[in-house]
Amino acid sequence: MRPLEPARLAIRRALVRRHLRIVAAGKSEVLKVELTDGEVDSSALLVEFAAPLDPASEPFQRVAHAMRRSGVADAVIDGLASHEPTIRARSARIAGAMRMEEVVPWLTPLLRSTVPAVRGSAARALGRIGGIRCADALLIAIQRIGQRPSLIVALARAAPDLYLEAILGGSELRAVYPAVAMAAGLRGRRTATAALILQLRGGSRRSRTASGRALGWLGAPAGIPELTLALKHPDWRDRMAAAKALGAIRAYRPGTELWACLTDRNPRVQRSARDALRKLSRR
Repeated sequence: MRPLEPARLAIRRALVRRHLRIVAAGKSEVLKVELTDGEVDSSALLVEFAAPLDPASEPFQRVAHAMRRSGVADAVIDGLASHEPTIRARSARIAGAMRMEEVVPWLTPLLRSTVPAVRGSAARALGRIGGIRCADALLIAIQRIGQRPSLIVALARAAPDLYLEAILGGSELRAVYPAVAMAAGLRGRRTATAALILQLRGGSRRSRTASGRALGWLGAPAGIPELTLALKHPDWRDRMAAAKALGAIRAYRPGTELWACLTDRNPRVQRSARDALRKLSRR
C-alpha cells in the first residue's frame, strides 16, 4: 500500500458520510451508492448511517426517497441476484437497513447460500425488516438448514407479537421448537413463559434445554418450580440448563436442589451451579 493510501481512503469515506448527511437533511435528492467499489464500501457506510435513525423519521424517509429516485433501490434488487457474493451481501445489508419489505422474496433464497457473508447478511436483513413474511422465511430456513445462531437472532428480531408464542403452543413444527424457544428468550417475550414451561415439562431434549435457558433470559419467576424439578433430571444437559436459568432469575432463592448440584457427577453441572450461586449471592 502506498504511503498516502490510508489517508486517501479515509477522505473518500468522509465524503460518502457527508453526502449521506446532505441527503438526510433534504438538501439533495440524489443518492450515490456504489455496490461494486472495491476500495470504499459505501453500502456499509449507508447501513452505519441508517442504523440509529427511526424508520418513521424524516431523515430516514428522505434517504429512502432518494434511493428510489436515484435508482439505487433498483440496483439493490438487481444486486441480490448478482453472481458476485460481495454484491449480494452488500445489497442484502442495504435492503435490511432501509427496511425494503418489497425485496423479501429475493432475500429468502439467500438464506441457503453457501457463502457465510451472504447468508448472514440476508438473515440480518430479514430480522431488521420484520413481520410475518420475514419470520416465516427464517422459520423455513431453520427447518431446512438447521438452528444456526444468526437465524435464531434474526427470528427473535423479526417475529411480530405473539408469533413465537403461537409456534410454541402448536403441534406442527416440533423440529423448530428449540430455536423458537431461544428466540423468545432473546426477544424478552414474557408472554411466552407458559409455553416455555410446557416445553420444559414435556418437550424433546433440545426443547427442554432451550426452554430452560430461555426462562433464565426472561428472568421469569413462574418458571422456578419447573426449573427446580429439572435440577434432578436424569439428563445432565437439563440439569445444567436449569442451574444456569435459576442463577439468572432474581426472585429465586437457592434451595437444597441447587446446592446438591455442586456435587453432581457431571463437572459442567457443578460449574453451572457454582456460577449460579455466585451470581445469586452478589444480589
